Amino acid sequence: MPIIKLSIQSPVWNELVHQLKTRGNGVNESGAFLLGPSSGQEITSFICYDELDPDAYSEGIIAFDGGAYVELWDHCRKNNLKVLADVHTHPGSWTGQSPTDQKHPMIPAAGHIALIVPRYAQNKQTGLAGVGLYEYLGDKKWKPYSVRSGLFKIINK
Repeated sequence: MPIIKLSIQSPVWNELVHQLKTRGNGVNESGAFLLGPSSGQEITSFICYDELDPDAYSEGIIAFDGGAYVELWDHCRKNNLKVLADVHTHPGSWTGQSPTDQKHPMIPAAGHIALIVPRYAQNKQTGLAGVGLYEYLGDKKWKPYSVRSGLFKIINK
């Protein structure tokens, strides 16, 4: 059973998907850290990888400079936020984890949640259909979840 359950309001989800679509431009992976208040489990905002590391998408895949975490932690501290999950896109309909995804979690802490959006987020993604959902267990091990598991849900507003 998952340690935590996360939620996101539909306007935040829709803006996130729009940003992933725009930043990847149909040719590159893009991604973001999903943030929420330090005391809760609701995602209220996000910060795209390229806002922290301008070269994060320059190789077509995500290559996030570890030094950019300093800015992420500063942003979280200043705004009383925490990283609740991360999300990135894949080119086709496959939303499984690549060997790189498995070996290099964006937040290598057990219980961290990662999502993968298909087709570089170019389809109108109003829900979670087709999205990959994973919980990091530690030691480069992951547990996949069905989007119907309730681990992550969009709250329509």
